[in-house]
Amino acid sequence: MAASPPIPLAQLPVGVPTRVVAVPRADADRLAAEGLHRGDTLEVETILPLGGPVVVRLGRARVAIAREVASRILVEPAGRP
Repeated sequence: MAASPPIPLAQLPVGVPTRVVAVPRADADRLAAEGLHRGDTLEVETILPLGGPVVVRLGRARVAIAREVASRILVEPAGRP
C-alpha cells in the first residue's frame, strides 16, 4: 500500500492525527518557539472562518497558526501506535 503524499496543514480536516514532514525555512524559528518542529505529531482542532488561523493541538498545547503559514507546512497521516 503506497503512502499518501504530504499535504498542506491548511487543507487538513479537523481531528486527523498527522506528522509534520516539512516546515518552511522562513517560519522555522517562529514555529519552533511555539513548539512546532518537523517530526511532531499534531491534529487540527479548529479552522477559523474568513481566512483566520488554523488551531492545532500539539500534545497538551494549542497553537494558532496563520492560514498562510499553515499552507506551507506539509503533513502526512500519523500511524496509530
